Amino acid sequence: MDWAGALSAVATAVGIAKDLREIDQSLDNAGMKARLADVISNLADVRMALVDARDEAIEKDREIDRLREAFYWRGNLVEVNGFKYESFEDGSPRGSAFCPRCEQNAGRFYRMGFVVGGAHKCPECKTDYMRVREFIWDRKLI
Repeated sequence: MDWAGALSAVATAVGIAKDLREIDQSLDNAGMKARLADVISNLADVRMALVDARDEAIEKDREIDRLREAFYWRGNLVEVNGFKYESFEDGSPRGSAFCPRCEQNAGRFYRMGFVVGGAHKCPECKTDYMRVREFIWDRKLI
C-alpha cells in the first residue's frame, strides 16, 4: 500500500469512528460490531502501510549512505591513463587502480588485482586490463 492508500484508509477509519460516535440508540449490537470490524480492518491496513513505508525509508537511507560514500571516493580519486586511484595529500596516485567498468555500470569501486601475465583483473566483473600501473601504498616505506 502506498502513502495515498494509507491516508485513504485513515480517512475511512476516522469517518467510521465519527459515525459510531453519532450512532443512534436504535442500532442493534450486530450493526455496531460490523462497523467496529470495519474500523479495525482499516486501521490494520494503515499499520501495514506504515510498516512498509518504514522499511522503504530504511532502504532509501542505506542507498543515500552508499551514494554519499561513492561521491566521497570519486572526489578524492586521481586519474592516470584512464584508471582511477586513491591519492596522497599532494594529489599523487597511490596503490592499485579501481575497475573503470564497475564504476561506470554500478557506481561502485572495486580495486583490481594483479594476475599472472601482466594483466589486472576486477574481482567483481572479472574484466582483464593490460598496462595498468601500480603505485606505492605508503611513502613511509621508501
